[in-house]
Amino acid sequence: MRIFQVFCDVITLSLMLALSFGNLAQAKVQDRDIDQLKDQIHKETKLNTQEIDALEPELRAHLQLKGRGETVRAMVKNSLNNGCQGTCLSETLRTMNQSMSKGLSGKEALEMVTAQLREQIRERDQKQLKWSDQELGDKVRTRMDARLLEREQLHERSMEHGTMKGVQHQKMQSGRGVKR
Repeated sequence: MRIFQVFCDVITLSLMLALSFGNLAQAKVQDRDIDQLKDQIHKETKLNTQEIDALEPELRAHLQLKGRGETVRAMVKNSLNNGCQGTCLSETLRTMNQSMSKGLSGKEALEMVTAQLREQIRERDQKQLKWSDQELGDKVRTRMDARLLEREQLHERSMEHGTMKGVQHQKMQSGRGVKR
């Protein structure tokens, strides 16, 4: 019995070590991917190292959502090309990630967030408003949240309508609801 207990302890310890090494290896791969992504952003934009380092939480979150590096780089470039930098840039990346976590693909999130950013900039310019980077980013996020809610409600209504059509079809099939 004692030998069996020692054997179980050795197996448990071995599994724990294997998991630890696996997690460590996975973390190293993710760190390497983040470093590559940051380097690519640096080469493609005029952002300095400090500005890119400030984006790391959003970059890491994007990769954890199984996002593609090219998508996040496109969001960075779209934001910068529209005058969105600093906290606005961080907010557009965060908004894209939140949209992906709610079911949008990276491409859909990129397109929707970019459209909302352009819409907010157009509104700001037409009304000749002075918004800080934070205010612009907040407005983009708020509009995206509203769009995603509308999209979700539309989906729920279409599902309910589809379910109701299915129920009506079943009634017709069973002979109920058909005049004879």
